[in-house]
Amino acid sequence: MIAERDVCAGVRRTFDLEPELLTLGLSDPRGIPRAGRAAELAALRLTGSRNASLGRIFEGHLNGAQLVARYGSGRQRAAAERALATGHIFGVWNTQDGADGLRLERRGGELCLSGAKTWASGAGSITRPIVTAAWPDGSVQMCFVRMDEIAAQIDASAWRPLGMHDSDSFRVGFEGVRLAPSDLIGEPGDYERQPWFYGGALRFAAVQTGITDRLVSESVAYLCERARNADPFQSARVGEMKIAARTAALWLDAGAAAWREFDADPSEGNCADLLDVVDMARTVVERSALDVIERAIRSVGARGLVEPEPFAALVRDLQMYLRQPAPDAALLRVGRAAFAKIEGS
Repeated sequence: MIAERDVCAGVRRTFDLEPELLTLGLSDPRGIPRAGRAAELAALRLTGSRNASLGRIFEGHLNGAQLVARYGSGRQRAAAERALATGHIFGVWNTQDGADGLRLERRGGELCLSGAKTWASGAGSITRPIVTAAWPDGSVQMCFVRMDEIAAQIDASAWRPLGMHDSDSFRVGFEGVRLAPSDLIGEPGDYERQPWFYGGALRFAAVQTGITDRLVSESVAYLCERARNADPFQSARVGEMKIAARTAALWLDAGAAAWREFDADPSEGNCADLLDVVDMARTVVERSALDVIERAIRSVGARGLVEPEPFAALVRDLQMYLRQPAPDAALLRVGRAAFAKIEGS
């Protein structure tokens, strides 16, 4: 089981104690987890239930490892497998401020980075991130960076979030960093290829489901310890929380099944179905989590929201993580897919 610890100080130790978390990132050349889709989601859910920030970093680790497996050359895949086997943590850093975004250009035969990434989760712990950088023509290239071999500029000063504090989602500058041609993963534009780009949202939905699971179990334990489990209002709220969490879990199962269908037959129709199911799943997970938050707060009351009780931190972390990019866009795609199906029939 994953130990409870401060991620800022202990994420490295967590992965050292549980190396199977790192090697779960091993995938075949199509980027399909060797352990299977269901095992991947179960591990993400479990990790989220133990520590939300650790779950966020673990999700990025799996994403980064799969990107190398899917788009890297045979030599790059072999190097990535060696890195996983020797304890390196992968990640994906894509977010940036427009004016100061990461850029890639050739200078006198060298590949040079300039600019920075923001919201770089795991900065200081992750040793092998995939970072996206723009070529002068605007196309986006994935770059495999060895953080222990470069002089990156990590700035934690602006990281004062509502929750997920220990995810260490700092600004990382890459001014003056040189890369080798073998550090470029895939072709420009590969990072946003579908269904992997939108479909990958199922990973963070699994972590969010795990945090929701934890909030339910902690609420039940808190009420039992205070002999409030016979209160009918509390029983009703716990029932609603249990149903919401189970609903989220069932949609994860549906997403895993849709991924398996696509893996077996990567047709255009299965791609569209997969993206639709994942968009629905992440929408349901968000709604379920918000419902659990509301009922948990009502159940434990003001006393339960005072530390050292875990509820204030869990609620902050979950609320923050649910703001994962563009939930409204996912819902719009679900509706538009329904109209498109009728219009195309």
